[in-house]
Amino acid sequence: MGRTGLRTECSPREKSLVRGIHAAGVSASEWPGVLERLRRFLDARVVTLGYHEFTTGSDSAVHESPDDADFCRSMAAYSARNPWFLSSDDYAPGRVMTGDELISHNDLRRTDFYRGFLQPRGLLHRLCGVVAKHGCGAHLLSAYRAEDQGAFEAREKAELEVLLDHVTLSLRSQWRWQEADDLARALLTQSDHDANPLILVTSDAEPVYRNPAAEHLLDLGVGLRLDGTRLVASSSADQRLLRETIARVAQGEPTDAAVSPAVVTLACVRPAHPVVVVVRAAGRVFMSQAGVRRGLVMLSVRGGHAGHDPASCVFARQYELTTAQARVSALVLAGQPLPRIAQSLNVSQNTVRSHLRQIFQKTETHGQMELVHLHARVCPTLP
Repeated sequence: MGRTGLRTECSPREKSLVRGIHAAGVSASEWPGVLERLRRFLDARVVTLGYHEFTTGSDSAVHESPDDADFCRSMAAYSARNPWFLSSDDYAPGRVMTGDELISHNDLRRTDFYRGFLQPRGLLHRLCGVVAKHGCGAHLLSAYRAEDQGAFEAREKAELEVLLDHVTLSLRSQWRWQEADDLARALLTQSDHDANPLILVTSDAEPVYRNPAAEHLLDLGVGLRLDGTRLVASSSADQRLLRETIARVAQGEPTDAAVSPAVVTLACVRPAHPVVVVVRAAGRVFMSQAGVRRGLVMLSVRGGHAGHDPASCVFARQYELTTAQARVSALVLAGQPLPRIAQSLNVSQNTVRSHLRQIFQKTETHGQMELVHLHARVCPTLP
């Protein structure tokens, strides 16, 4: 049975309207057309899909039919004096009510809201369905009839109750997609400003997203390049290693604390230094083209493409490196050979070797490559 106990079946007209409602959940541009059909279905002058904030009394229309900006502006101006909103307790999710259930027509006619907003437009009767309630606000589907029309009765209430469930489902679906899209855009905006080249790829090494720094890196072919639709190492000798690393890491989940990121070092054409690529699991996502969920991997390219500030190095703090040792470790990470490190620090090569031995001891590593990979795993502020 429906909420009123009157009926549960949709009429053919309602079924057609239901299809339109769910289509609007996929494309918000469909809502004005849906509201126009609903307006005719309920024999109403105006239908709005809006939001009311009970604490401030603010009222805003998300969509309306007919499209009348003056109607929405005027409604918002009188929202604080709207007697239909005297109590938020009246607006339980899923409830359908008529205006005279909240205030009689005689009492309504004595209000400023009636004289200033409803009467100039010839309106009096209201039918309202509560789509959803969020804290101190609610999304509402409201229909208004003229004063010379009959009031909304039990039949219209029952019809709106049937349709309201579909409107709620459609809007919630739209809100979830909108939330996910807005969140993705916010995160991608942040990564766009990251100095690190970041590349999100599937388990098959097909790029899903890359930030501007990564675009520049791929244009230069530094360590990585595109081979058709797949990301590959620039050096043929490293291609199998990169491909297998991506496939293996993609099987993990980012929430698994036991899964540490993989680190690979990719050769570059001289005089460019090798680059370090940190490969992290990024979860699984449904790929519409493939029709299945696939593992995602985030590649963060670090190393010789930019400098690393030893003063802000988490790795140096974690392993209690001295300032000199932190500088040596940063230059090793950047792919600098020992003679150039010595020249950069204005010390002898023997001094650099001494610092390296102490770094190896503190970090329990046994060579420069192992040190580079540990450094890349630990320090989140690497360029």
